[in-house]
Amino acid sequence: MANSQKKALLSAVVAGALTLGFAGMMAKSCGAPVKEQAESANPAPELVDSLASRLVLGLQSDATIQYTTAAGATVIVSQSMPRRAYRGAGVTYISTPDGTYLCRAVAPSPAPSSTKVKKSAQPVVQCDEGPGVDTMSPSQAKAISDAFGGEFMAPEAAMGRLATIAQGEDVRTGTSKRGDAQCVSVTAKGVRTETACVNPGGLLAFFDGTTDAGRYTQLTLQYTTPSVSDEAFLPPTAKPKTPAKTPVRSPKPSGTEK
Repeated sequence: MANSQKKALLSAVVAGALTLGFAGMMAKSCGAPVKEQAESANPAPELVDSLASRLVLGLQSDATIQYTTAAGATVIVSQSMPRRAYRGAGVTYISTPDGTYLCRAVAPSPAPSSTKVKKSAQPVVQCDEGPGVDTMSPSQAKAISDAFGGEFMAPEAAMGRLATIAQGEDVRTGTSKRGDAQCVSVTAKGVRTETACVNPGGLLAFFDGTTDAGRYTQLTLQYTTPSVSDEAFLPPTAKPKTPAKTPVRSPKPSGTEK
């Protein structure tokens, strides 16, 4: 990847630092204590920038990733730059340069009462379409969090959270390891400690902090595969294209027909 492209994407990641609900983040830290550094110079921005550089490399790769949230929800992320798709129970959020889609499974309106016993109506999928995008913006990051009830956030936005805190008052930071993932923890005056970990593949392996919707969560990487299908970026209501079938005609019987 060219240097200019990497810098542009890194800037987009750090620019994803969201301040929505930031003033309300006054809760006490409930996570495990981390090793903190008390230095006159603030090392937090540099540490976050270094971790973001790792994430940028991972964002360039095709992958299918499964996360669980603090509440136990599962979200599957499909990525193939610049396309992204996020799928959970009854919710799909797709972001591509051609369009964005927020799809939900909803219960259909009840049919008029009848004396006959009918089967329960199956949920139907409804999608709202928006303009296409090729980068993560603060408004899109919040829309993704809102779509999943405030429990989930995009990996870029998780790094943005740390970048926001790193610019706060009385900042303290620490580094640690979680398996083979490198972790950075940041706290500031009035803000609980938040932690992000990125594995050697450049994927967000763990996040303990606040989502763009203003809720506490933990995101834990469960598994990843280095591939993704084009169908992952189609809304659930779209029918995949199938090649037209040539009609097969039965051969005429030999001999004289009666």
